[in-house]
Amino acid sequence: DVPCRQSQSAYCSNAIRHRPGTHRNIHSYPPRIVAAMEEIVEAMEAAESQEAPQQPVEYRVMQGPLFKKPGRDPSAQKVVKLSRKVGSKVLTSGRTWTGPSGGTWVELAPSDKPGWMLVEGPGFNQPGPLLEPVEPGEEEPIVLFALSPIDDSPLCHVCLKPSDTIKQAKRWLALRLPGLKVGCITVAKEKPSEKTHGQGLRNFPASWILEDEVRLRDTPFKDGDELVFFYMGDAAGDVAEAAE
Repeated sequence: DVPCRQSQSAYCSNAIRHRPGTHRNIHSYPPRIVAAMEEIVEAMEAAESQEAPQQPVEYRVMQGPLFKKPGRDPSAQKVVKLSRKVGSKVLTSGRTWTGPSGGTWVELAPSDKPGWMLVEGPGFNQPGPLLEPVEPGEEEPIVLFALSPIDDSPLCHVCLKPSDTIKQAKRWLALRLPGLKVGCITVAKEKPSEKTHGQGLRNFPASWILEDEVRLRDTPFKDGDELVFFYMGDAAGDVAEAAE
């Protein structure tokens, strides 16, 4: 019988290359027999790939914009931008392709218009993953919005699992505004009052500060809340320096 941990083609391939009870391997057979054996294995592998189609895989949107290559050929040069809500899901076929520059692309599910979505890669001015595979049974994420430490303008949305830590939230902020230093970011449970706003941490209760190891599920943050943070440094200067 074929062992359950191996496909039939893998079992046959191993058996061909080294027969049990002998010291002969595939290279000790006449060339015509070797060629016939390899053809059999290749045919079995092709049949198995047809019998076991790729299972659909959901990916979660981690940031935007997204980038899509329309059509069935991932090596095509045309790329279009798409807008999708952070935290939403994209259904894919599960097939991935790595481009010549190292970018990872995933094929959209057949139910959608043909195309390939960028998962992560260089050349698009989007550091960090744009998409992440959804793990079966995982908890629903928490999506928080953040304001720029430079001028309080909208900065980004951050998608976090309840099991993620405050340190991971800080890393996302630093990714979305290159130049920010994780060590200079302090996350708080809530915003300062009008009286203390703009005064840094001088009049801010220490009990409101969230330590790096605290998990999101243990904070007051709910989906749609603001990720409140202070930057203990020169945010504008650090961002400008990183852009040089």
